[in-house]
Amino acid sequence: MQRRVLQATLVSVLLVVLLLGIPLGTAWLTLVQNNLSNSGRTLLQSVVTATDGRLNNGQRIDEPMLEQYVDQTADLNVHISVTYDGRTVQAGQPPGENPVVVSAAGSNRQVVTISIPQSDVRAHTGGAVVLIVLTALSAIAIAISVALWQAQRLSAPLTKLTRRAAELGSGRARTQWQESGIAEIDMVAVELTKSGIALTERLEAESALASDASHQLRTPLTALSMRLDEILATSSEEWVRDEARVSLEQVDRLTNVVNDLINKPRSSQRRTPGVVELRNVLTQQSEEWKHAFRQAGRELRIHVPKSAAVWASDGPLTQVVATLIENSLMHGGGTTSLKVRANSHSTVIEVADQGEGVDPTVGTRIFERSVQGPKSTGTGVGLALARTLVEDDGGRLELLQEQPAVFGVFLITAPGEGSDGDVVLGESTLTSRASANEADGFSQGRVMSRQERRAQQAQSQR
Repeated sequence: MQRRVLQATLVSVLLVVLLLGIPLGTAWLTLVQNNLSNSGRTLLQSVVTATDGRLNNGQRIDEPMLEQYVDQTADLNVHISVTYDGRTVQAGQPPGENPVVVSAAGSNRQVVTISIPQSDVRAHTGGAVVLIVLTALSAIAIAISVALWQAQRLSAPLTKLTRRAAELGSGRARTQWQESGIAEIDMVAVELTKSGIALTERLEAESALASDASHQLRTPLTALSMRLDEILATSSEEWVRDEARVSLEQVDRLTNVVNDLINKPRSSQRRTPGVVELRNVLTQQSEEWKHAFRQAGRELRIHVPKSAAVWASDGPLTQVVATLIENSLMHGGGTTSLKVRANSHSTVIEVADQGEGVDPTVGTRIFERSVQGPKSTGTGVGLALARTLVEDDGGRLELLQEQPAVFGVFLITAPGEGSDGDVVLGESTLTSRASANEADGFSQGRVMSRQERRAQQAQSQR
């Protein structure tokens, strides 16, 4: 700020000095030359009169006579030359090059010439030049002082306003703004304070609403989980037990989302990803979405290595995969396929279908909030949230191909036992059933684990 004000002031003053100083110096030089010429003409008239009187009296013109007139102009080093009857009489120092010359002829045909050297011209103009330079330097010095004062007067309130904006961003500034004396800055500060307070209150209200809503959701979710546990433990129908098991997994995931919504406002730290087995995540998603795809007359096929581990968070990664599958079910067509490709450094989960794909007008903005295609009926939030969840774990979510649509989730490969070939999760795999004994053991173990978890949740609520 100070540098810009100083530069602008210096440029303005230098332009004024140049625009005024050069014409003033030229005018002064012309004035000095005119004054010297007038002095020379006055002396010339005196010499012509004197020489006419001598010549009329029959006397000769000599150098001592001319020296008298040279001595009369002590402030000028004039040179006098008189030419008559083929003779030339001179007095004074040689004038040098480019002198100021005035001449006239007398009544006896004598020619008198007065020469003033350029050294006298420069001597008389030098004082004016020094005065002009001193005036210019004084103007520049005054301009610098004024610019520094003005810059300090402007930068101090702006610095204070910057700190005020930082405090408002963190929600710490609620005191009134002290006027700085600059109306524009004070106006911005007052409006910024009002906006900051309003924004802080709105964020606090939204956070409280999300926390209250999430807290209220935990009670019916707990009741639903207990009811499904009871169905899983008491039902003798295998298909009922399978449906209860899948529903419990969905309730678990929803419970984790609710807990995240409750705990997120209390902590500003980012979550720490861990090792997640993709086969477990994708198997769960295959179980959840098989009926929806079957009802839509479509097929969901998942190709996953027997051992494929990545660095991620289990809940958010599951939510991301579910979002991509739901997006393909709602807006895609044909068979939806999930393929996992991994190397020693990275792993990519590709989700593709055989539908029309993404509209080219929104292809580059598909991950922005509230952006959706002309035929879309969604909210435009799912893909934006999915990308945020992946990036929080150090990965990337990209649109690899628009038509047909292919999305890729890029994650960091975690140490594993290596791949023993791909497992294809399709309709044949989804309809396989475990033995009754295995199912009974699974259900009993599930009931115990959920009871323990509910006890912990009840204790944390207290």
